Amino acid sequence: MIKNETIFVDGLPLVNGHFSGVGQYVLGIMKGFDEIISEQINSGENPTKVKVIIPYDMVKKFRDYKLKHIDYVKYPVSFRIMAKLWRRGIIIPLDLLYGKGVYIFSNFVSMPLIFSKSMLVIYDISFELYRQYSDEGNAKFLSSAVKKSINKTDKIVTISQNAKKEIVNFYGLDDNFVAVATPATDPSLFYRRSNNEIEKTKDKYGIAGNYILALSNLEPRKNLTTLVKAYCNLPKKTRNTTSLLLVGVSGWNVDNLFNFIVQKVNSGYNITRPSQYVSDFDKPAILSGASMLVYPSHYEGFGMPPLEALACGTPVITSDNSSLPEVVGDAGIMLKSDDTKGFTIAMLSYLKSSASTKKSIIEGPKRAKLFSWKESAKVYLSAARDLK
Repeated sequence: MIKNETIFVDGLPLVNGHFSGVGQYVLGIMKGFDEIISEQINSGENPTKVKVIIPYDMVKKFRDYKLKHIDYVKYPVSFRIMAKLWRRGIIIPLDLLYGKGVYIFSNFVSMPLIFSKSMLVIYDISFELYRQYSDEGNAKFLSSAVKKSINKTDKIVTISQNAKKEIVNFYGLDDNFVAVATPATDPSLFYRRSNNEIEKTKDKYGIAGNYILALSNLEPRKNLTTLVKAYCNLPKKTRNTTSLLLVGVSGWNVDNLFNFIVQKVNSGYNITRPSQYVSDFDKPAILSGASMLVYPSHYEGFGMPPLEALACGTPVITSDNSSLPEVVGDAGIMLKSDDTKGFTIAMLSYLKSSASTKKSIIEGPKRAKLFSWKESAKVYLSAARDLK
């Protein structure tokens, strides 16, 4: 417990119109805080105070999350203006507005403070180490802003041991300066759904028959070209009975990928997309209905889709790089990201073996349970205690 102090959290990612992986992570940590505070109240402890800083015009959106014990404070401008001020680094020192506390800056870049301690969340540094997979404009912004933010913060939190190692080595930091608080899945959402729910969800999105699932943004880092090639190398009989379903929004630099996919579709390959955007609510059923998830990414700070698939008992084939071995462990198949032949063989092995699928239904959820939002929220509470 932090006596007489409040933990303030930058809530911009929570109320952004484009609810990204950063927003999902911040929401997960808030749910973890909620769970901890409930336990504190039930045991008679003085509960930790957590307040989220949000623009004044985003109160309703924040309340829609229905967090029990997490309060909010309003920043006196709109989301659009606050986001611009944040990016330009000209926000009024927050502790002048809200008082002394420990401030968690949840999106790579800090905001000004005068007399308070802070934690900075850096999810990965692909913008430094894997520039070829980053949007150049955003990479330039982060390269400059993150270095400045590190110099101002009292603690860094990241999301995997691999990301921690990269941050420590690249910026020359002490190992103890960086803590790891991993993402997790929500067990009340990500579990294996019934056949009836799966079929209803498939009908909703125009998905027919069996499918191999690719769940990611369409961008170079996700390496979907390798997956499409590997799928097209499957025997024709297999492809006729099992489609490749691409689920995800378009990212940047996708023209070559789109052209490649269209060429394959026009050549008769069974590659499909849902009829509409797949909501987060329906994602567990889409995962549960898949023959497998294939995720050949070149790099991940963590890798949520494989963890979500494991939680739903869906077989996983993924790359063996960056943080992905930490996520999947021995609960899936891992390959070099450019091993097209290996991905084809792995897909065939799952399609031919019902025993492997049955094993995934048991082992996947066990693996997913090793990751907990409450335990990750405890990392933040422990760090805040140490900063006092």
